[in-house]
Order: sequence, then structure tokens, then C-alpha cells
Amino acid sequence: CPVYQQVFDCYFAYYRAHSADKTRPYPGIPELLAELRNKGVRCAIVSNKPNTAAVQLARDFFSGYVLTAVGERPGVRRKPAPDTVLAAMAELGSAPESTVYVGDSEVDIDTAAAAGIDCISVTWGFRTREQLVESGAAVLVDDAAGLRGAIMG
Repeated sequence: CPVYQQVFDCYFAYYRAHSADKTRPYPGIPELLAELRNKGVRCAIVSNKPNTAAVQLARDFFSGYVLTAVGERPGVRRKPAPDTVLAAMAELGSAPESTVYVGDSEVDIDTAAAAGIDCISVTWGFRTREQLVESGAAVLVDDAAGLRGAIMG
């Protein structure tokens, strides 16, 4: 459908130029990522954003803290398919038993399950605590300090 393609192309060009508008890290997350890096924990971002946008946002906000970012691209399906997670794990050389997924939605819970890894659900993002619990969240945290505790044990 030519009209669909025109609309998509227009949207994608706009999104590329404005993907960081109103975007910022959640409180305490840059500091937590710095601490994790200093302790040798390798971090990645997985996103349903187009790969170019995911990589650029990682560079803009988490350079030096996140080793790779993987978004949707040819051959890498969107979440809840495990493709983005598996690609990030391959780039980091991570095994499922030493990997944890942090997310804020039922899609993230399903993605972690599809990838065969544990999931920590954060309550400050896309869904409420109640929605996350209804979606099967096993571990929930309310802030960066809680996330630190859940990751570091």
C-alpha cells in the first residue's frame, strides 16, 4: 500500500529526529549503572524501538555504562520474541543463568520468559504495580535502590 509506506517513512524520519524529545533517565539509574559497571556487571539495552534509535539513545544517555543496545532490525523480532535479548546476550557473552532482565511491562515479563531468564519488574514505568502482578511479575522494585538490591543480592 503506497499510502501506508509514505506515512511510515514520514513517521520514521520524524522519529529519528525526535526520539530523545522528553526522554531522560529515571532518578538514580545512571548512578546505579556506574556502580554496576565498576563491579564488573555488563549491561545492555533491549528495545522495540528501531535499532538505530535504541543505539543512539544508549549513546546519548548511558555511554560508558551500557555495552550494547539492540532494537528491532531485520532478523531481530520485536519483544516479546526473545530475539533482542538473545542478541544482547550473545554480544555480551552472557549465559541465561547469569542474566537478568529489567523491565516495566507485561511484554518485558513475557520477553524474559521467552529468553529463559529471570525478570525484575520496575514499578515506575509503563505499567502499575497491580498490572505487573496480574501479568505474573515475580520480583518488583520501586526505585533504583530497590533495583540495586535485587540485582546485587
